[in-house]
Order: sequence, then structure tokens, then C-alpha cells
Amino acid sequence: MRHVLFGALFAAGLALADSPLTSTDFATAYRELPMVKAALDAKGPTPEVLQFLVSDAPNDQKLAVANALGWGKGNAAGFLNAVAAARHLDPEHLQVKDLTASQLFVAGYLAALDDYLELKAPRADGAGLWREAPQKLLDRAAKALPDDFAVQYARALVQAQAVMDRSWCEVFRIPQAVVARFPPARRNLRPGALESAQGYLAGYEEECPGSKAAAQKSREELNQIYSLAKLGTQVVAGTQAGVVVWEADRPDAPVAIRPGFICNVLGWGADVWAGCEKEVVRWNGHEFTSYLPRSANPTAEYYAPMRGAGGQLWVRLGSQLYAYDAGADRFAAVKAPWSGSPYSALVRRNGEVWWVDFLRALRGQGRTLALSSDAYPGRDPRQLVEGADGTLWVEDFESGLLRLDPTTGKFVREDPTPKCTGVGRDARGRLWVLHYTTDATVTRPGGEPQKVDLRELQYLRDLLIDGHDTWIAGWNQLLRLREDGETFGRQSFRVR
Repeated sequence: MRHVLFGALFAAGLALADSPLTSTDFATAYRELPMVKAALDAKGPTPEVLQFLVSDAPNDQKLAVANALGWGKGNAAGFLNAVAAARHLDPEHLQVKDLTASQLFVAGYLAALDDYLELKAPRADGAGLWREAPQKLLDRAAKALPDDFAVQYARALVQAQAVMDRSWCEVFRIPQAVVARFPPARRNLRPGALESAQGYLAGYEEECPGSKAAAQKSREELNQIYSLAKLGTQVVAGTQAGVVVWEADRPDAPVAIRPGFICNVLGWGADVWAGCEKEVVRWNGHEFTSYLPRSANPTAEYYAPMRGAGGQLWVRLGSQLYAYDAGADRFAAVKAPWSGSPYSALVRRNGEVWWVDFLRALRGQGRTLALSSDAYPGRDPRQLVEGADGTLWVEDFESGLLRLDPTTGKFVREDPTPKCTGVGRDARGRLWVLHYTTDATVTRPGGEPQKVDLRELQYLRDLLIDGHDTWIAGWNQLLRLREDGETFGRQSFRVR
């Protein structure tokens, strides 16, 4: 079983720093316009830029200029002051009726850019127009200008921004509905500007159930594999999107799929057990059974099956530990033999308990082994592995593969290549070491290491050695390697 590694890769979808307002670029498609160039070059809105935004210029050009000014800069206040000056009004007493529909549009869009997370009014302590939220300003503009695509689309982006924390699918759907409503001939926005915005927003379509993008995302994530286990002639993969079961000689389609999120598998007894975000699953070769179901995951912790004391099946969930009672066919909470929430934990066949205190220490045999110490020279232990012969290895992301020397009680470097993510010995006694982004190193007893280039898999997460076959968990497929003379034949298993 491979414990979850390298959190930067786990978060499905788009980064939280992205948003429909800060990541949509209208300005580039209008860059040759003097006012767009001035807005891009200036540290703030110049009088000339503000005068342009107040004027009767086309709304698509105003959108490009406002977009060029950027976000989080308080530009709405400068614009409203410029409107008041142009109308010879007291800016403190500006009312909605004092602005044209086009000016309301600019004010709403600029106010939304100024505070895109909260979408607050230009000045909460102000009066009249100053206390109007960006959505209300844009609603008024959109009602007055129903056939102006630039206005309607900008309003949709602000509406999409408002639902960011509730529905990423709606972030896609709201602007898309405006695009669908306006045929190309009626869109007063340059195609390049719209394509730029829609290209970004398309990334949210995969969050819409039933969409083609969602189906494609699911297929891709079922091929993003964390761990592997064997059950008879079947190979079971724990993936980003669930559990996938393959027959070893049938790469055309999987035998079964159990949807889930961030699943890791372990062969135990006559079954394969998977720990996912919301449940523990048993695969008996024919069907899935669920255990320990739970609701949404508020702690970013996932069930992790492991071999426990006395050969029991244990499942970790953060600092919690459960033991499987085969007679009752259920899990019960038990006291963990470690402290805190270990990154990886292992109970050796001799009863020793070892665990990784992430980026702090390696602990075991009643000892605390400091990182980069004489006892443990590695800097970033991630996974504990015990070989069939009792060898204890540590896969270290920074320092490669380390092995416990039982005579000295110290760990020694077995393979110095960084980013170790898998280790095992095959039937011929060859040592296989997997490296996260590049290759597998195969070393015959007393021989020189042989590199097997595996960069086609993008990321290498686990290996499973089965007779003459070595299975590699990649980030876009399951790969079987079979020795063919001096090289290895390859067979790809991919959900399509």
C-alpha cells in the first residue's frame, strides 16, 4: 500500500487563487488601443483613462480598459469621483440616477475588481451610489442594456465570482449561458478577448455532473494511480477517482470500478482493501463492500489500510486507528501504538512499530531518529516498507532509498537517487527502486544498476512485483513491464 504523497498533486481542479474576475483577460485583445496601453502602463488610472471610462466610448473598449487597470486597487472610487466632476456634482451625494447605464456598468465592474472576494460596495460608510454593491450596479446596467454582450458578460463574471465558494459548476454555467444567448454576430466583444476568458472558464466545466468535461476528468483521474495490490489474476489500483480492478491479461477495459476520492489499496487475507476519503472498501474478486462510511472530509485526511500487530488489518484515519474483526465483519476503534498522526506507519513482522513524524523525525524501536543524523542520514522520509526477507526500507523524497542495518541500528543509503517512491525485490533477487518523475533502477545481485526510463508515466507512485512482471502505478496509466532480453516489454492499462 502506498501512502498518499506530494499534496500539491492531489487537489483536483483549479487553484483557489484563481477567480472569474482576476483570471479573465480582456485587455490583451485590445492592446493596440491607446487607452488600454495607458491603463496597462500606469500605476493607477490617469485622468485621461478616467475620462475615457466616463465618456460614451464603446462598452467593450471600456471593459478592456477597466480590465487593464487590474484588481484590488480602489479604482471604483476614482471613477465615481471623475463622473461627479464631469457632471459638476458633489461626489459624496452621487445617486444611481446620476449615472448612465454605461457608467453604472463600469462602476460595477471596477468595484467588483476592487474587492473580488467580498464584492462590497465602493464605500460602506458612504451614501447613495457609494453603498451600492457591484452586483446591483451591474444588474441595473444589464437591465438597461439587454442587447449589449460586453455588459451582460461582465455581469455574468461577477455573478460567477459570487458563487465561487458554493459551486464551481455555476462558475462555468453562468457566463456560458450569456454566450449561448448571443450569436457571434451580436457580440460586441473581440473574439480574442472572449476566447481568452472562455478558455479559462472552461476549466470549471468538469465540475458539472454529466458534462463531457466531467466524464473526461473522471477517466483521467481513474488513471492517476497511487497504489497497487494483487488478487489472484487481478491487479487492483487505488486512484485519484476510486478503485479500478484489472485482469492481468485484459488491458482493453477494467473488470470493475468503485468511484471514490484518493484511494490506496492493500492486499490482506483473501481480499484487497482500499482506504478512500469517505469509506473503506473491500474487493473480494467479484464485488465491493463498504465499511466506516463518513460524510464530507473536513480535515483532508483519508483512510489508510495497513498490516497491524499480529497480522491484523488496521485502518488509520489521521490520529484514529481501527482494527478489523473478521468474525463480526466490522471495524472497531483501538488505541494506536504511536503518537499523533503519522505520515506513514508500519508494524514489522517481528512486532516493531515504526512511523514517520512528517519532516520532524523517524520513530521506532522506542527511539527517535532525528533527520540528517548519524542514525538516519535522510532528510524527508515518506514511506516505510518491509521486504519479504524482513529488510526495512525508508523511501525518502530528498535522499533516496535508505535501509536499516540491523547490526548497527542505523540507516544506510541503498540508492542515493532522490524522490524514491517504490522498492521491492523480484524472484531473481534484483532490487527495484522507483523514482518519482523519471525511471526505475533495477540492480542485479553484484551487478550494475540498469535504468528503465518511465517518464511517459508523468509521475511514478508505486510498484508491484509479481513473478516475471513488474507493475508500475503511473499518473496516466498502469504499466506492466515484462523482461524481454536486455530490455523490458511494455503493456499499458488505461481507462478510456
